[in-house]
Amino acid sequence: MRVFLRQAIHMKMATDNGCSLVVRADETAVRNGFFNWNNVIEVVNRSLPLSRRSDLSSYRFVIGSRAWVRTNLTDLARWSSWEYVLQGGTLEIDSFGPFQVLWLHLIIDPAGGEIIFGPKHSEAGLILIDITFGSSDRAAPFSLIFRGNETLTASYDSDTRITLVGLLAGCGAERDCAAWAVVRCDGDPYGLSRPENWQQGGEGTDTFPLFLKRYRTQTPENGVVIHLPTRTQQTGRPD
Repeated sequence: MRVFLRQAIHMKMATDNGCSLVVRADETAVRNGFFNWNNVIEVVNRSLPLSRRSDLSSYRFVIGSRAWVRTNLTDLARWSSWEYVLQGGTLEIDSFGPFQVLWLHLIIDPAGGEIIFGPKHSEAGLILIDITFGSSDRAAPFSLIFRGNETLTASYDSDTRITLVGLLAGCGAERDCAAWAVVRCDGDPYGLSRPENWQQGGEGTDTFPLFLKRYRTQTPENGVVIHLPTRTQQTGRPD
């Protein structure tokens, strides 16, 4: 694997079907293959000039078409300031990371992709993933997968115009205790602001309502899968 990764950094002219890991001064991009996080970081550290290695706060990591990147909270802790871009690939995050509470910024390219949150370990940390959609219509083929969960709650606050998916505080969802991650995005891309999800306030009042939707699965091992609706399915209230 290490030999392959050493060769991969030179594959800037890779074919469309070729597996590649390309390191540049401002970003690393992977596509068409499985990538272990420790191996990726090893290549990045070895490939960048010493002057650049000391300041990677503005660095970007692009998960391209058919790439699968696996990591965990402990490994991500040092690199949480990076900007991550999902561009048709898969980001799988394991919950192991005792005492780790991370914030991650993730841009969803129009090519979409998926995020997989592994089952909750006994020594699990917490992560908040702040999502920005690269396309104004927010209709990318994007999925969230929470493995080990029987149920999961998503909320939309019409006052702050913020959507949260995953581990939510104060909603009394005891069956959601297997969640250890929260995904946040602006607006209502999941179309949650429908009458059937209305939780407080009412028509004709000045109260800003909160909308909650519970997702369920028949197979907790595979987890709860939440797909981003197409634009025509996003029929909630305007953002």
